[in-house]
Amino acid sequence: MKRKILLALLSLGFLTTTFAQFPGGGGFGGGGRSGGGFPGMNSQQQQQNPQDDIPRGSAKITGKLIDSTTNKPVEFASIAVYDKNNKVVDGSMTDMNGAFTVKNLAKGTYKLVASFIGYKNTTLNKVEIASNKAEVNLGNLMMATDTKVLNEVTVTAQAALVEDKVDRLVYNAEKDITSRGGTAEDVLRKVPMLTVDMDGNVQMRGSGNIKVLINNKPSSILASNIADALKQIPADMIKSVEVITSPSAKYDAEGTAGIINIVTKKNTLQGLTGFVNAGAGTRGANAFGNINLRKKKIGTALNFGGNGSYNTPSDGATTRQSSVKGISTTLSQTDANNVRRLFGNTQLSIDYDINSKNSLTFSGRLGVGNFNTVGPQTSLLQDAAQVVMQQYTRDIKQIRRNNSLDFDFNYTRTFKEQGHDFTFLVQHGKNIRNTDFTTNQNANPFNKSNNDGANTETTFQADYTYPFKKNVFEIGAKYILRDVTSAYDFFQYDGQVADYVLVPSRTNDFNYDQKVGAAYATLALALPKKWGLKMGVRYENTRINAKFQNSDKPTAIAPYDNVVPTFTLSKDFPKNHKVRFSYGQRIQRPSLDFLNPFINYADPLNISYGNPLLKPELSHNFEFNYNTFFKANSINVSVFRRFTDNNITSVRSVDEKGVVTTTFENIGKTNYYGASLFLNIQPTKSFRLGGGANFTNNLLNGSIVIPELQADNTYKTVVKGISNKGWNSNFNFNASYSFTKGWGAQAFGFIGSRQVQLQGYQGAYRYYNIGIKKDFNNKKGSFNFGLDNPFTKSLTIKSMSGDPTFTSNSVRHIYNRAVRFSINYMFGKMDFNGGNSGLFRSKKKVSNDDTKAGESEGGSQAQPQTPAGGGGGRPR
Repeated sequence: MKRKILLALLSLGFLTTTFAQFPGGGGFGGGGRSGGGFPGMNSQQQQQNPQDDIPRGSAKITGKLIDSTTNKPVEFASIAVYDKNNKVVDGSMTDMNGAFTVKNLAKGTYKLVASFIGYKNTTLNKVEIASNKAEVNLGNLMMATDTKVLNEVTVTAQAALVEDKVDRLVYNAEKDITSRGGTAEDVLRKVPMLTVDMDGNVQMRGSGNIKVLINNKPSSILASNIADALKQIPADMIKSVEVITSPSAKYDAEGTAGIINIVTKKNTLQGLTGFVNAGAGTRGANAFGNINLRKKKIGTALNFGGNGSYNTPSDGATTRQSSVKGISTTLSQTDANNVRRLFGNTQLSIDYDINSKNSLTFSGRLGVGNFNTVGPQTSLLQDAAQVVMQQYTRDIKQIRRNNSLDFDFNYTRTFKEQGHDFTFLVQHGKNIRNTDFTTNQNANPFNKSNNDGANTETTFQADYTYPFKKNVFEIGAKYILRDVTSAYDFFQYDGQVADYVLVPSRTNDFNYDQKVGAAYATLALALPKKWGLKMGVRYENTRINAKFQNSDKPTAIAPYDNVVPTFTLSKDFPKNHKVRFSYGQRIQRPSLDFLNPFINYADPLNISYGNPLLKPELSHNFEFNYNTFFKANSINVSVFRRFTDNNITSVRSVDEKGVVTTTFENIGKTNYYGASLFLNIQPTKSFRLGGGANFTNNLLNGSIVIPELQADNTYKTVVKGISNKGWNSNFNFNASYSFTKGWGAQAFGFIGSRQVQLQGYQGAYRYYNIGIKKDFNNKKGSFNFGLDNPFTKSLTIKSMSGDPTFTSNSVRHIYNRAVRFSINYMFGKMDFNGGNSGLFRSKKKVSNDDTKAGESEGGSQAQPQTPAGGGGGRPR
């Protein structure tokens, strides 16, 4: 066994050295499925989602596990409950006294399996529950030991890191020790099928048109972009990340590539419980906590914390050559930036079970954030004869403040029939985002601008589920009201008055109102011979009103309707083989980052603004998926194809003065196809290896507007077709080893190829890290130590963009080597026998996943929200 431990350490060392020597590429993520689930289940049962069409009641099973040799309690053992079809219904885990409770069960006959490493399984084949409100106390259940010890090292099992469930892939972030002390950005880099570049822009299968949810619902902080929001979420708060590539009609139709749901940690135990976490490192620090109190029918939960980052420098150089209307220019720029961030959020939730059939939940969340970016920029613009047109050095300071407030109300009504329920949900949120730029040129005041924006969103939603036999019918409706305002001012410094003077031509206010009404219906059928069919349709109506302050009339934006069908056919084969085919339509509405016409003049040679006249995208998605499980190993393969009309993307153009303008347009059509593969193997019970690969072929077609020389030697603006194509790919690898006495180690590595864009490509990148943990006090607490890119001083990313009028090449250096340390501790008295439900039992949540988020040159960005604790339910 000592030889195995040495082998594991050598493997981790070899992994980090290998990735340190890779050329190009970067970003680090990955991880294949790690098996796991409840010990005692077979692999096919482990992949089932506990929330998928399972009958529910208010009955529960309680008991206590006792070591048959020592008569001491068996702590942290797994309890699995199966129905008469040998399907997993629910499960639990024993506490420090060996006690367990499995709740929310319906009337029927069940099988119970108790499992733990070092013991033989204890099985009760017939546990009778007489009614939906019954409580069955099994008393003391004896477990016989079956421990194997080799050279004083106990063989222990590892929990699943990646799971492939019925309709989603789940990355269990709480099992990842390498991200502790980091942010959600570090976690998402390791999720199969996702790519996160070094700016935090997220893509799924080559597309940034995705929707990000937190605990199956949006938040007002969605008015901000994903790159900012991911940095606000501490990695230690994340329980899991769910990737849904083929959402059903129950979900909002937004997100042409799919949905990402970030589930934060919560506690579902009776009594007073909680946890605290604190961490610090060379590039950031965080601290947060959670307190839960439940007594009988009422439960409260308080989540609070904050995180900050520092010492995150980057520098770059850009060379751009252009020829417009016969005038040739060359621009050379260098810049250096240092970013400091500070965030905090607090949420209070109250859960009240009126009776066994009716329950209410209220919650409120407050989030605050601040970004501070400073750095110098040098610019040299010359004509064809190398005559200097502009030359200056600027000190640029950008401050972004982001405050958000959310309120939620949830009512759930269950009926006598198992799985029969009705929910009504209301959500109201407001996000206020202020951005200020101040620029000094050649050490003198030059100009400044500010943009004060507010995004208010109110949602009403109702859902009804009716099961019959083994089938399920669902129907629901939703209404969303959005009100967006953006006020922006531009000031030029006037030396005569020694003050900044407002420039009216660059100042305006913008109001944008959107109303979305939706209704859906789905039908899930359990067909003979293990075939499954789920089909649905969703209707959405969108009405928009936009108005500038300096305009007497609203901007004309026509309302539009969308009918969105979905279809999934699956088949289970013997020996844990399963195939699934899915088809669905998706739409992508532009969000504030795309619509906001505020012109960013921080760099007058590179300006950018939004486009309030953008239309929504419409895509057709096809996917075929195969997965199999054998022992503790798994393989998943999927192929897909996606067509998109009215694709929204950034478009760059240059004028004869050498100024580049970036905005957003519905460029035309995109065509994606590709494949994903990930696998997980377990050579021993303590050693796991996993990895994956994603391949996407992009075919992008659009149009740009450029000046073209005519026969009479004049220039005329013409629309010119433009296209680009190529393969994107990325590879990830992970390894983990569990030692005795609570020690464990993990390593991750990621390599991403360059990303094809309409007007060029973004450079390749790579990322790798290692982590070590030590549990203490019966696993109530843990120490964690991590290293990011220990053998790489900085990451170099080379990118290119252009059209017939210009070519731009840039090189960026990002310094992301880091050391992290964190400590976690759980506290409180856990009572498994009080009350009739867990603290904040699973409830359905509002989830407005229907607006396309901001995009940068590196790709589009979806919009997440600050975590507020709690979990539950699936997104709607």
